[in-house]
Amino acid sequence: MQQQNKTDLEHLQSIYNEGNLLECLKASDFFLLVNPQNHDGLLLKAKCAFELSFDKGSDNNFLDMAINSFEQLLGLIPAHEESMLYLAYISIMITGTNLSKAISYCTKLTASEHLDIRIKAITYRQEAYFQTGEIDNALNDLELLIKLNQAHAIENRSLTDLKLGELYARKADLYLYHKNDRAKAMAVFKEGLVYRYKDVHTYILIANLAIDHQEYEFGGEVAQIAFFSSNADADEELLALYDQLTELTQRGIINKPVIYAMFIGRKIYQTQLGYDTVDMLNFAQDYIKVFPDWFIPYHYAGAALYEAKSYGEALFYLQESLAHGGLALGLQRFIEVTYRVKGQLPLIEKWPVDSPVMYYNAGVSFFEESESNIRQADTAGELLKIRANFYKISYHSFYDYFYNGKGNGADNEPHIFAMCCNNYGIALSELGEYETAVKVHQLGYSLSPFWEQLSSLATALLALKRYEEVIEVTEKASIYSDEYLRFEDYIDLKGKQLEASYALGRKEQASNLLNLIEEEYNTFIAAHQSELSGQYLFLLSQRYIVIQNIRQELLSEDSLENAVQVWQDQLDKNPDDNSSWYMLMQNYFQLKDYRQCIACADNYQSVKGAAITMESVQKVHYVRGMSYLYLGNYVSAKENLINLLDNCQPGIETQESTICDANINLAQCSYALEQWDECMDFALAAVACYDRNGWKWDDLRLRATLLYADACKVAGETDAAIGTVINILKVVPDNEEALKRKKEWKSGGLFSFLKRR
Repeated sequence: MQQQNKTDLEHLQSIYNEGNLLECLKASDFFLLVNPQNHDGLLLKAKCAFELSFDKGSDNNFLDMAINSFEQLLGLIPAHEESMLYLAYISIMITGTNLSKAISYCTKLTASEHLDIRIKAITYRQEAYFQTGEIDNALNDLELLIKLNQAHAIENRSLTDLKLGELYARKADLYLYHKNDRAKAMAVFKEGLVYRYKDVHTYILIANLAIDHQEYEFGGEVAQIAFFSSNADADEELLALYDQLTELTQRGIINKPVIYAMFIGRKIYQTQLGYDTVDMLNFAQDYIKVFPDWFIPYHYAGAALYEAKSYGEALFYLQESLAHGGLALGLQRFIEVTYRVKGQLPLIEKWPVDSPVMYYNAGVSFFEESESNIRQADTAGELLKIRANFYKISYHSFYDYFYNGKGNGADNEPHIFAMCCNNYGIALSELGEYETAVKVHQLGYSLSPFWEQLSSLATALLALKRYEEVIEVTEKASIYSDEYLRFEDYIDLKGKQLEASYALGRKEQASNLLNLIEEEYNTFIAAHQSELSGQYLFLLSQRYIVIQNIRQELLSEDSLENAVQVWQDQLDKNPDDNSSWYMLMQNYFQLKDYRQCIACADNYQSVKGAAITMESVQKVHYVRGMSYLYLGNYVSAKENLINLLDNCQPGIETQESTICDANINLAQCSYALEQWDECMDFALAAVACYDRNGWKWDDLRLRATLLYADACKVAGETDAAIGTVINILKVVPDNEEALKRKKEWKSGGLFSFLKRR
């Protein structure tokens, strides 16, 4: 019988854990018919009824049932802590009845061995004391709660600081509104400020209290936090606070915290206050005279000029601000302004001391404003490192707060920390530091889950070829509702999942997934075609590229003719699908159908527009240029191959190969067009690629060198031509082409009929 009861209770518990409360309640009732005094059965019934009582469609029967069941359990076990805790909560927080009994329950529970029960009991009791008007007892309980939380802060500092901020605010409110003791209220607010409060109205209240008590520096410090915490609901109060600060300065009360708060207020409420760039600049210059070694007025002067695009003037103020300490956002603007004015990035000798939130904000601004505006091929790498460092500083400062017990409650921003992890991880992946990126993204997701973090994590995992994890992560991200996850983002995630499946060699699974994605993609477009802008459709096609790349990989095992047919079918479904044009371009090139290849390249470039990547630009110009070359249209071939060269970056190994190949083909085009000087220049440029990269002689180098020799001969530079051939024979003594030229040129035979034009 005992074994059967145990089995039944385990079943009941599993139903409860799954959230099937009504089913669990009915099953508990049935179980209790046979076992009317079973403690676990009564507890499950009581908890089910309690939770069901919160259903808006239910009446009070569930709550009455819960109370009766908890009381019945207490009758069986007078010291049953969970029952007392529930009954106290119901009396104090829901019904407001039987408060004296509830207080007695709470008092008994303060002796519990379990910390969480003690804390809840004292929390409920202080609320009961408040309701009965016993304010001193409520204050004593709040002090007990503060000490308990402080003693156990190490277990979860973030939650503890949040709770402590709430407790101090509650305690101060009791002194202010129920004891009418403004001085004591302000002292409590000040003591709890280290934990931070989450309501801007609290900071406004504290700032006003401080000003009333002539604690102007403290009032200014709190006003800064209030302005930084501004929201539309508090605008009127914050503007009134700004007026109070202005009045203080007019009375000759001038200190740095007050002035700093005024700078923040002026910046946030510039429109409402009717100020412009000149006003801010004049205000800043006034306080530069008062505090010549203080970085804040320099910072805001520089910020005003930066936003007015007066970069030359802004540079001085931003530089001075950093020289005296500076802020993270000031450094972001200084980097951009220096590049705009001087044409080069500055050497950052010292990064300012600033909060992790501000370094995160500076990183976002650097990416969205500075990096996007001044990024060039030669600065891209350095700008990426700078962006990563903004996020790195923010990340490590946040980490110190959450895991090393450093800093204060101002850093208690888990969601901002998680967003920092996402942005820092993205930068690390761009730098190729994928292992670190994975750890950062995983930490960020544990702090505050959102799908973007999973997407970024999948990118890093893909780079590390950890494909099983990619599939797990993308599947988790894909189930987010469309309230958070837009369709184009869903397609991006599915593309990563598809890529991982294919990389694992699961071709049948990949093919089935591809078909499913294609069906979802086409269904979405068909259902929303009329409401989707051209820009959005283009974005969708961009996200669809990965899917199309895997389609091309799967088609690579089929004939080129069949692959062409598949891509033409894709275009019939989506005529503006740029990836279909791209794949057709490549397939026609492989089939040596050069006219069709050129047409597809033109269409791809037209559909892709400005969004075309550098890699795709190079590919288009290469296949189109080579197609023209094979068709004998050397002028168009040269035009494309020169464009290819213009879009290459010397110094990168893969790019060096492309540069070398393009120069050889350009030399061939120039030779065919009898442009001898250009032929020699392009051929020499190809040879130079071999020399600077230390490549060994091969057929391509021989081809380039022979083209150079031929052009020299036709141009009348016979000695140079023969010397080049002799150099070839030193390396490749039995090369037939070189031997033939050496023999003919010395006798004036071969090519002697060609004349320089």
